[in-house]
Amino acid sequence: MSEAPSQSNGEINAGLGEVHRFGSASESLFRRLYRGLNRRQQLEEELRRQRALAGRQAARNQSLQRRYQQLQGDHSRRASELERLQAVLGSLDEGIITQDPKGKVTMMNQAAEAMLGGKKAFWDSALGTLFERYRDVTETRAELTPLGESDELPLNNRIVRAQLIAIGDDNGRRIGTVIILRDVTYDALAERLKDGFVRHIAEEMESPVSVIKLAVELLSGQPEDSAVNQRLLEKLLNNVDILDQLALELHDIGQMKAGSFEVRREPLSAEATVWSVVNGIGADIRSRDIDLLVMTRDFAGVNVRGDGSRLQWALGHLLRNGADYNQAGGYVALAARSETRNGLDFALISVSDNGSGISAADLPHIFERFYRGANLPGGAGAPSRLGQGLYVAKAICEAHGGFLQVESREGVGSIFTMGVPIFAGDAPAR
Repeated sequence: MSEAPSQSNGEINAGLGEVHRFGSASESLFRRLYRGLNRRQQLEEELRRQRALAGRQAARNQSLQRRYQQLQGDHSRRASELERLQAVLGSLDEGIITQDPKGKVTMMNQAAEAMLGGKKAFWDSALGTLFERYRDVTETRAELTPLGESDELPLNNRIVRAQLIAIGDDNGRRIGTVIILRDVTYDALAERLKDGFVRHIAEEMESPVSVIKLAVELLSGQPEDSAVNQRLLEKLLNNVDILDQLALELHDIGQMKAGSFEVRREPLSAEATVWSVVNGIGADIRSRDIDLLVMTRDFAGVNVRGDGSRLQWALGHLLRNGADYNQAGGYVALAARSETRNGLDFALISVSDNGSGISAADLPHIFERFYRGANLPGGAGAPSRLGQGLYVAKAICEAHGGFLQVESREGVGSIFTMGVPIFAGDAPAR
């Protein structure tokens, strides 16, 4: 009877031990389970935080992308505007040079480069000296402030009018410089020539007027019943003709300048016109030991319509120049012929000489009004003493629907060819 309870207690203890072990195992299991759940919650929280951070970063990236695209568009527009501005500046006849505050050239258009000869030539030119004169000016009254008056400067064998302008910011500080250049070489030359034009006229008139005055005095001092002094009369008439031609030239120049120059359209014999000029000045040319040669081919019966006196003046001017700027022993040759050019019949008259010719620098300008080249050594192309002869002769030929052309080599001679159209009804039979 006494052993039964002991067995029962042992079983109970064993069962309690099992329960204890189960509780310990459950505690460990639940503790691990809790830690796992807690870790999962932390991971989910971190994941949500990372997702929120990524969303904010994506929004920031989108904003940056939009800003980048906006800046790229602004850059493209500014580049396009700069290209248009450079195109506009490049098309200007005026030179434009921009500089930073220290004077470094930041932009120079094509016109300025042509006047200066390139950016590297800036500081060795008068423009460098002009900038240095105003380098210390740091304040401006406006966005663009002229610095001094415009100056005429010698620049690369040109005469250039330069205006220096300071560029200012909103605070009146100088942030750069722009120089505007205008080539006034031709204007300055023309002005000087115009100033001398009256002097040349006076010199041209002085000789014939003096001769006429002397001849009149001598004639008036003779008795009324004395024989006529034929030589004095010839001198008188020759010099009156000189004044008459001078007056005609000045009159024509005035009409050309006013745009009202016109010529008569009368039937003329081209051959008779040539011989009228040759016979009128041939003796004078030969008296200077200069040969005058005349050659005609297919010219008999060639008729033109035009102003006889003006055509004779133009041809006579070419012959006189050929003699005036030649040397003893030289020659002036006149060759007349009819020729078809571009489907039109022309009466062509060429005047050539073996004078000094025309320099390459002067040749492109000899038909310009008021041009008197400093380098003209002579030849048939040299301008008249008034500097207007070839200008007038060319205008006369063109007024007749023709032309006046030149070929010349310095040291060899010159050939001038004037052409006057032959109208269909006037063309010679062939």
